[in-house]
Amino acid sequence: MSNVIQFLESMGANAAMARMPIPDYEAAVAALNVEENQRDSLRRGDAKRLGDQLNGRDTLLCLVFSPSEEEERKAPDQEEESSEEEPKAE
Repeated sequence: MSNVIQFLESMGANAAMARMPIPDYEAAVAALNVEENQRDSLRRGDAKRLGDQLNGRDTLLCLVFSPSEEEERKAPDQEEESSEEEPKAE
């Protein structure tokens, strides 16, 4: 994992680090072992440029598929049928 990604991950995981004053942030960025153009992008907060420098994706999609209504209706019926078939303990 690149030093830039580790730095950004630690900022996201640490609330105090995410709220650090600008001089402290600039000092932390200056201390990173990264290329100068990446350091400049971090200082400026230029996510697009930093993403390009790290060969990141322009777009990332997350899709969630839910069952159709027909499938949802079948599920309770199937449960009822299976419970009717089971012998009841007396």
